[in-house]
Amino acid sequence: MNARLKPIAADPTQHNARQRGLQRTLQALFREQLLEPGHLIHDHHASWLPLWGQRAMLRFEGLRLGRIGNLQLDGAISLMQPGRPPQLLDSPSALLAGVAPSLPGPPAAGDLQRLSIELENSTANDALCLAYRSGWADELSANLRERHQHFLAALRASRHANAPLLLEQWGTLGHPWHPNYKTKLGLDAAEVMALSPEFQAQLRVPLAALRTSKAHVAFAAEGEDYRSWFGRTYPQAWQAWLAAMQARGLPHEGWLPLPLHPYQASRQLPQRFAQEIADGDLLLLDAEMPATPTMSFRTVVPYGSSQLPHLKLPVSLRLTSVQRTVSPKSAVMGPRVSRLLSAIIASEGGFGGSLAIVPEQCGIHLLDDDDDRARHLAALYRANPAACVAPGAMAVPVGALFAESPFSGRPLMTEAVALCSSDDAAGAQEFFRQYAATALRAVLSAYLLYGVAFEAHQQNSFIVLDQNFRPAQLLVRDFGDIRIHRPTLERSGHTLQAHRPGHTLFDDAGIVRDKLLHAVLLCHVSELALLLARSYACDEDLFWCIFARELSTAFDDLRGHADPSRWAQERAALLEGDWPAKSFLRMRLSDSSDDALGSMPNPLREALR
Repeated sequence: MNARLKPIAADPTQHNARQRGLQRTLQALFREQLLEPGHLIHDHHASWLPLWGQRAMLRFEGLRLGRIGNLQLDGAISLMQPGRPPQLLDSPSALLAGVAPSLPGPPAAGDLQRLSIELENSTANDALCLAYRSGWADELSANLRERHQHFLAALRASRHANAPLLLEQWGTLGHPWHPNYKTKLGLDAAEVMALSPEFQAQLRVPLAALRTSKAHVAFAAEGEDYRSWFGRTYPQAWQAWLAAMQARGLPHEGWLPLPLHPYQASRQLPQRFAQEIADGDLLLLDAEMPATPTMSFRTVVPYGSSQLPHLKLPVSLRLTSVQRTVSPKSAVMGPRVSRLLSAIIASEGGFGGSLAIVPEQCGIHLLDDDDDRARHLAALYRANPAACVAPGAMAVPVGALFAESPFSGRPLMTEAVALCSSDDAAGAQEFFRQYAATALRAVLSAYLLYGVAFEAHQQNSFIVLDQNFRPAQLLVRDFGDIRIHRPTLERSGHTLQAHRPGHTLFDDAGIVRDKLLHAVLLCHVSELALLLARSYACDEDLFWCIFARELSTAFDDLRGHADPSRWAQERAALLEGDWPAKSFLRMRLSDSSDDALGSMPNPLREALR
């Protein structure tokens, strides 16, 4: 464990973590209409919200609301009740408790208590993260600052062994909309630090043996053999696995090496798969490979390599809001979808080079009639993002652009602006124009022409910067929740076999469109627009106008290539119709992992006019 972890518990970062959690929780309450933003009353000093059912008022200091329900809170929140002194609501759980009687329903006491525990856990974990980052920033600055005044340029100049991985770990800030952005229920503080990317965790990934007859394997490439592929790809791990099998006195033929997340191996498998272990179909061996996690807690990089495929592993923990396992659907469809997307991108020249993917090369899962069991014993092998970009280009995880630079404390996005253009409002607008033109061309081309809606939110996307730090390409990964419009795909001459009906392929255009709107247009491009507006003290409408123009231009460029009726329908939906808004707080109040969608006025509608 890193020595820098030891003093964290005493570090005074609780206030900052509580404020961050308060902002996201209040934003969700307003955005999901659990509290009514239209009832806010503003004066010169504060904003007030009547809570009619409680005969009370909420008082906000430094509250600002934006066009997509985005919210900035620069001061305190107080609950004002007749005959009582003001009550400071200084944490997400305190805010939830303070407004609970005014929420629709209202929610049951048990649901409120469960959500409060999740919010407190998120705040505690965020405080640990903020404390660790302080020392980590000092270390990065000391090691790299002499190379360039901007961290991104210094990192490139250093020829770091795996710059995208470092940026992933540095940029692990959590979902921009989710109140539970750091929840990791089931882990104590020491385990959080020992396993999480934001602490540069160094893992020992156990290698189990699964009987061949009990496994299903899927490859993106035709004709591959799992054992041969694993041995070629991870020769050190393969030799360790062979030695462990020999130590058990067992022939290795008829068995498949299966990497396990260390939490899963120690805390879940001995109980959850006791029968398979007792029957001799699953062997827990004394073999392992070193790895470190990416921005995704359960996706790890063997040996920290910039070339070896990443491992996406099940973790039977509630992280953010749901258990992060690997379903049989993902293990099977990841390679199939990767094969389809690779063919499309090759035939289209990457849509002018604007789009590339991180293919999922192989998936393996336990053969079991119950998918809910099988998803806890599986693995998905995904190409290394660092190996998917041209020499000289720099793949930056989109989520990392929101993280502060260890050199200046400003968002890394501002460094990209300064390196590409000029570090001012005009430069920010020009950088965003180039970024939006690249990203929107990539995702809209795949969507309009082939029906493919990527889940390309901040964690699943890299923006590839060229030698001059200009946005050149969108690099997309993780196809577990990709949605594809079957009629459009089939019109293009391609087909895809679905693992199960009702997943991946859809005949309803609206279901597919919602994925594109929420993941890409809202949680990705819109959030970058808002980040730049805040960072350069600009009116956010300037960026909405750029967004609207670039999306309109992307549609115009595709007009002669897409089906005319689909083109018109999708242009109206994306540029004029209301947008879906995922209701994370409502989902957690109901303890549901199924998407709950509200709607919001289209932020581009007015800008386009």
